[in-house]
Amino acid sequence: MKRRIIAFVLTLNFLFLFLSGRLFKISASPQSASAQSSVRVKDIDTSRGMIYDRNMQCLVNSEYGYTFLIKPSGYTFNLLNEKGYVTQANENIKNGELLFINSENEFAFEENKYVKSLSVYKRYPDSCALHIIGYTDYNQQGVSGIEKYYNDLLIKSGGTLSVAYSADAKNRLLSGEAIEIRDNGYYAPEGIALSIDKDIQTICENALKNHNISKGAVIVLDTEDGGILACASVPCYDRSNMEEYLSRDDGPFLNRGFSAYPVGSVFKLVTAISALENNMELPTYTCTGKIEKSQNTFNCNKAEGHGTIDLNEAVAQSCNPYFIELGTLTGAERLLHTAEVSGFGKATDLGNGNFTDSGVLPQKKDLNSEAAVGNFAFGQGKFTATPLQVAVFLNTIANDGIYKEPHLIKGFVNSDGAFSPKGATDTYRIFKENTCKTVKNAMLKTTTNGTGKIAFSSLFDSCTKTATAQSGQYDKNGREIKICWFGGFFPAEIPKYTVCIMVEDGTSGGADCGPVFKEISENIYIKSHPPYNTEGG
Repeated sequence: MKRRIIAFVLTLNFLFLFLSGRLFKISASPQSASAQSSVRVKDIDTSRGMIYDRNMQCLVNSEYGYTFLIKPSGYTFNLLNEKGYVTQANENIKNGELLFINSENEFAFEENKYVKSLSVYKRYPDSCALHIIGYTDYNQQGVSGIEKYYNDLLIKSGGTLSVAYSADAKNRLLSGEAIEIRDNGYYAPEGIALSIDKDIQTICENALKNHNISKGAVIVLDTEDGGILACASVPCYDRSNMEEYLSRDDGPFLNRGFSAYPVGSVFKLVTAISALENNMELPTYTCTGKIEKSQNTFNCNKAEGHGTIDLNEAVAQSCNPYFIELGTLTGAERLLHTAEVSGFGKATDLGNGNFTDSGVLPQKKDLNSEAAVGNFAFGQGKFTATPLQVAVFLNTIANDGIYKEPHLIKGFVNSDGAFSPKGATDTYRIFKENTCKTVKNAMLKTTTNGTGKIAFSSLFDSCTKTATAQSGQYDKNGREIKICWFGGFFPAEIPKYTVCIMVEDGTSGGADCGPVFKEISENIYIKSHPPYNTEGG
């Protein structure tokens, strides 16, 4: 009896071991792995919403890189060997896995039944409008510019490009199974359209480069609607190598177009307008090269003086004593009021909290002497403004006294590609038409026979004003850093474009900024006038 029980137990153990072995063999077989297969999904790339210029040219996502999906086979094994992929890539192919290879070259692999190519966006194909667009961090969160202030909208407007395929438990691609490409809004046109004109932006960036401007900015406005057509700032940075620029002391991340600086003689136009708006009789004045106010002596830019001059000549030659005298006659309160209604001293919201610098407008208590008022009358002292603020002021003159609120956002694009314009911006009169016509005539003379004549063009007339401001800052050699300006609008008869140029650490507004204005204005004019445009016929 005991022997029978032992034999029975041994038989059961044998049968258990036999069945276990069979089960293991079955589970390890391809058929079993197939039975345990599942759909794998791999994200290839995630996109953010589009950013367009005013003409729907892409400012981001305008170029592509490529991801190649390579199926395991003897053909692809040999192909990878031929192209030098001899390490992990071929190991994956030998193991039967689907392979993903990224390349900048569209023709790195020829498409066939084993190879599939996917186009993936290059977010920043170039550096056009760098400081306006901004950049994202490693988590694709906006850090600066439009990328920052419209981060939520751009995330929502983007999508994901992914690949779905069937694989077994060992991640081996199942033979005969199709690979599904899933576009979850990745290529959707949804996004935001700016007022920027990409072609004009490029003209401005090239002009700064061509004239070796190392620190400065250019603003171009659409005179008719106040839209910002260009905002170029230098120096720039490289989005692909951010660490290199973090320790630099020349401010490559600073958008100088929206930052405040001493203004200097551009403010003389504010003084002229203030006197005209208050119906003052404009004096002729004999400039001897200097003027004294409250026991303070102010020098003219022409040491021997300009002699007897009127408003037109004073603007054209940028005579300091004339405007110091005119400013003290006009008075602090009137000057401050004219500056305030012009938009100086207050920040501009360009959308979703994207505020520019406000600049500094002195208070009435700061202008408690004739010397202080005289200093303010030609743009010195505490007064600072941004290139955008100066451009908006000049644009008001171009529009015969009608203020056009500047804007950067033109509208929005939905997932179907339909454009919806942003709401209208503020437009209202702040100066009399005759006041601005008088100032325009003086600015025209500046270009034809004054400090701005370096910008004179045979293609059109322009109204301009130069400035060279003391900054109160000094370099390591004890030399004061000058802030140079050149602003104006063209064509003079019916202005279409308003331009403001600022250069840090320059020599003079005419010498440093005038040639930049000439290049920008002529190239914009040629672009917009086909008879002068060889590409236009």
